[in-house]
Amino acid sequence: MAEKGYCVKCKTMREMKNEQKVTMKNGRLAMKGKCPNCDTGMYKILGKK
Repeated sequence: MAEKGYCVKCKTMREMKNEQKVTMKNGRLAMKGKCPNCDTGMYKILGKK
């Protein structure tokens, strides 16, 4: 299941490609991926789990 995120270049919600879970410096989880349309990097901050 592909995670959706906001692409700032396309200015729309898109499903990320090559997504992976990462932990940010403050300990929160995030999903990192690329826009399938323009290949811009995308982030989506997840819950505190």
